[in-house]
Amino acid sequence: MTMNKKYIIIGALVAIVAFFTMCGKAEAQEVKQEKTWSVNTEVGYYESRISGGLVGAEDAPYVKASTKIGDFYGLSLVGGIEYVDDPDAYELHGSIGTVLDTPIGDIDTRLVAHNKRGSDATFELVGAYIVNLFSFVDTELSLSVENGSEAVDTTLDPIYTPAVVVSKTFNTGTFDLILGGEYGQSFGYDEDYEYIHGFARLETIVNDAAKLFIQGNWINSDVVFADGITYADAQLDWDQSVNVGLAFSF
Repeated sequence: MTMNKKYIIIGALVAIVAFFTMCGKAEAQEVKQEKTWSVNTEVGYYESRISGGLVGAEDAPYVKASTKIGDFYGLSLVGGIEYVDDPDAYELHGSIGTVLDTPIGDIDTRLVAHNKRGSDATFELVGAYIVNLFSFVDTELSLSVENGSEAVDTTLDPIYTPAVVVSKTFNTGTFDLILGGEYGQSFGYDEDYEYIHGFARLETIVNDAAKLFIQGNWINSDVVFADGITYADAQLDWDQSVNVGLAFSF
C-alpha cells in the first residue's frame, strides 16, 4: 500500500471522529444540565483478535473508541475506530452508521473500513438486529457483506457472513459473568466455511469509573486464517485465546 493511500485512510477515520466530536459538543451546549453525549473507550490486549470466525492479529495491544449521538424518533448516529498494534502489521478499523431503536430491539447498520499494513483496504456493510428474547438471553442476528476479507486478501469476490450471537449475563454484585456463543457461515472464498465461537467474560467496576474485563475465547472453524496462514480444522481444532482490557467513558 502506498504511503499516500495510508494517509488518506487515516485522515478519513480522523475526520469521522472529528465529525462526531463536533456534533457531540453542539448537542452538549444545547442541554447544559444533562450529559447527552459521551465517548466509550477501551484499551486492552488481544492474544488473538477474532472477527467473523477468523483469527487476525495475535499478541497485540489495541485501543478503540465509539460514540452514539442524537435520538431522532429512535434513530441515532453511531461511529467507532479501532487501532490494533500487531507486531507484524498494524490493523485499523473504522465504522459509521445508524442505530434504530424499536419496541422489540435495535437495528444497527454500519459501513466499516478495514486496513492492514501490506494489504489493500476493504469495506464491509454490516446489518444487525439486536433483541432481548423474553428478558432471558441477548440475541444478535447479523449479515455482513465485504469486498474481500479483513484477515486475508486472497479473494476479490464479495464475502457474505450471516451469524447469530446469543449471550446471558449473570450478576453477582461484585462482578458480571457473561457466557455466550456465536455461530456463522461465510460464503465467497474458494471454500465456504462455518464456525463456532464460544466466550466467557468477567467484568468488574473499578473506582466507579472504569470497567476491567477478561475474556476467554474458544473458536472452531472449517478454515481459520491466522497471520495469513491457513489451518485446516483437523490441524487447529479448537483455538483458545484470551483478551483483557479496561473500558471507560468520558
